[in-house]
Amino acid sequence: MTETPATTTTARGVVAGLTVLLPLIAVLASWFLWQDKLPAELASHWSGNGPADGTMKTTSMLMLSLSLTGIPAVGSIVTAVWRGVSAVVLRGVLAACGAIAGIGAVAWLLSASLTMQAGGTHGVVLGWWQLALPASLLFGAIPYFIAPKPSFITHEYTGGIALGPQETGAWSSTITSKTLMLIPAGMLILTAVLFAPEVAGGNGKSAAFGIATMLAVTVLVILMARLQVTVDWRGLRVISALGRIPLKRIPLDNIASVEVAQLRPTEWGGWGYRVMPGRSAIIMGAGPGLIVTTTNGKQFAVTVANPKVPAGLLLALRRKANKK
Repeated sequence: MTETPATTTTARGVVAGLTVLLPLIAVLASWFLWQDKLPAELASHWSGNGPADGTMKTTSMLMLSLSLTGIPAVGSIVTAVWRGVSAVVLRGVLAACGAIAGIGAVAWLLSASLTMQAGGTHGVVLGWWQLALPASLLFGAIPYFIAPKPSFITHEYTGGIALGPQETGAWSSTITSKTLMLIPAGMLILTAVLFAPEVAGGNGKSAAFGIATMLAVTVLVILMARLQVTVDWRGLRVISALGRIPLKRIPLDNIASVEVAQLRPTEWGGWGYRVMPGRSAIIMGAGPGLIVTTTNGKQFAVTVANPKVPAGLLLALRRKANKK
């Protein structure tokens, strides 16, 4: 499977790039509206649900926010008008820049507005507004979905396995991602670095949510690091080999076509379980894989070492099921 060349100088690509300007505009507009009301310092850091435990000069906070929103905006526009950039690269750049710009704008807006409401940096409580910070990363989805979709050329696999009237078949393979196997160790080290000082200082309760979140993500990565792919009379199934958690199932009668291809993480949104409009994939690394197109036009890809065997068996089982 290869991506067809797609220029990003289309109106849709430029509009997608321009949307990353919105966080920068929000920061500048709020500054002009609030500049006479803002104190010399803003609350800038919270360790938990209590009052702010860190401050920053208003001018420094403004410059930081302008950098976090301005640099991604410039990068997005340059990428959007760069001739010859693929749609996959464009979407990835816009999503990353949008996420950075989003959190840069929200950090400024929260610090400035909450400090003004409190009349100073003393007693500024973030409260439920702390959810706005991680949510601001989702701003990257706006330019991502506005940008032109990548168009891929696919080549349907036509091989097959001969099955007798009374014969059936089954195939199973366990796949492991070395990259995903290393991430949990890094996540545990990062958790210790971020939260050990707070726990040692007696602030374990305030760090509990963050620790639980990091551990939950670590467990999810562990479950995704080793998978079992199965093809039989039920169709294609992918489950977690460690937790036996079902991740994907495509019945035989839902399969329209099968393709054998070299899968690249950049074409499918990265490593792990990826979900995109009309397409999803379980990518364990760059290499051979199986792509199934369903009867409703959606695609699912999974990395496997020898995809011709499961592809041929799927086609044979589907043909046999259709004859009944």
